[in-house]
Amino acid sequence: MNIQLIKPSHLDEDNKTAKYKKALLPPLALAIIDRLTPGRHRVKIVDDLVEDVDFSRSYDLVGITVMTAQADRAYRIADRFRKMGVKVILGGVHPTVLPHEAKEHADSVVIGEAEGLWEQVLADFEGNNYKEFYRDSTPPDLGKLIIPKWDNVNMKPYIKRLGSKLPTMPLFSTRGCLFNCKFCSANKVFGNTFRKKPISNFLKEIDASKARFFFFLDDGIASDIDYTRELFKALIPKKIVWTLQISTNILKSPDLIELAGQAGCNSLLFGIESLNKKNLNSVNKGFNHPEAYEELFSRVRKAGIIPCPTFIFGFDEDTPGQFELTMDFLKKNKMETALFGILTPFPGTALYEEFDEAGRILTKNWSRYDLAHLVFQPKNFTNDEFLTQFWKNYRSFLTLKNMAKRLFYITSRSRRPLTAFSESLLYMICNRSNVYAKNQAISDGVFRIKNASGL
Repeated sequence: MNIQLIKPSHLDEDNKTAKYKKALLPPLALAIIDRLTPGRHRVKIVDDLVEDVDFSRSYDLVGITVMTAQADRAYRIADRFRKMGVKVILGGVHPTVLPHEAKEHADSVVIGEAEGLWEQVLADFEGNNYKEFYRDSTPPDLGKLIIPKWDNVNMKPYIKRLGSKLPTMPLFSTRGCLFNCKFCSANKVFGNTFRKKPISNFLKEIDASKARFFFFLDDGIASDIDYTRELFKALIPKKIVWTLQISTNILKSPDLIELAGQAGCNSLLFGIESLNKKNLNSVNKGFNHPEAYEELFSRVRKAGIIPCPTFIFGFDEDTPGQFELTMDFLKKNKMETALFGILTPFPGTALYEEFDEAGRILTKNWSRYDLAHLVFQPKNFTNDEFLTQFWKNYRSFLTLKNMAKRLFYITSRSRRPLTAFSESLLYMICNRSNVYAKNQAISDGVFRIKNASGL
């Protein structure tokens, strides 16, 4: 079969497709699916953020991986192909939590992880005997070596660091998370389990990518301290540079922080979420301890790593003073960087069910579920008050003056000041570009193309 695999963009405020000059990370999910596709099939991979979808009748099957904010754009793509008689299959987070909605726009829907299903899916479509829904009764075995196939991914549109021919490459060593945060949908996709790849297999994936810079996509890697410790040790001789999101609980095992630095970690993202303990408790994240953050950041910096706290605004205990409190915290701790997001009750989460039942959901326009729009009624703000404060403070954090201060912090603390300066400057420019356009700073796309043509 002739197959097109698509990572969709999202729809903007004018209901048009958002297009960007550059993107951050190549689509790992599609590279994995490509690897699992038998060689008799022909595969084309398209990142809709920076490339044009090939709307032609030459395809026998179109597969689209969908996050919630991408759903409306994905459905638009799927509907057009189906009108042309091309079969469409949808998978990813959003179709997993709302499979019947997704089915309205697809011939088949994959619920959950696709690794254990994909070859059967293709065989069923070849025989024109496909199912409406596919779901593996058991999670895929991460012990099986699957090296992502990057051959069919156009690497040109992705941002590259100085001296690198390849962009930062995404990989994961574990799946699942043992925490149960009310705003997170990870457990809906991967289950309330924690699974690990053999470390030797993960190292083979790194070698096969031929890259030097990586972003590890693990949700709960610190759930198994012994595994994490051995993984970090195994990464030391690889001489790679990587970033990872990890729980603040790593402070309980400070040797992991030191090992991460030795293994090439340049930044650790911490889901701080809020400095208000009541907020944390309300979303099952009471294991975060604000009083320990100063020690956490100190240990991370001593290991040669940049700490990146991420914050969410819009909790029920938040008042206008929460923004000032957070900004003072960042200033006091001389933070090198930080990321802000608007509390978003994603479908499939306990938070969504709670807000929906209370009548607080303002819209089910999925394109707005991107951490940069207000999709529910906050408790202590009017909508305009909240959005004004959010963007005012985020932009303040990224003024040229404040960026210069943080570049000084980074270079003065780094073991490789020139490299740290150049890489951090690029990162800040990307963030500033998105935030000043009122896009989420961690958006996959960077440098929006105005008036871009698109379906």
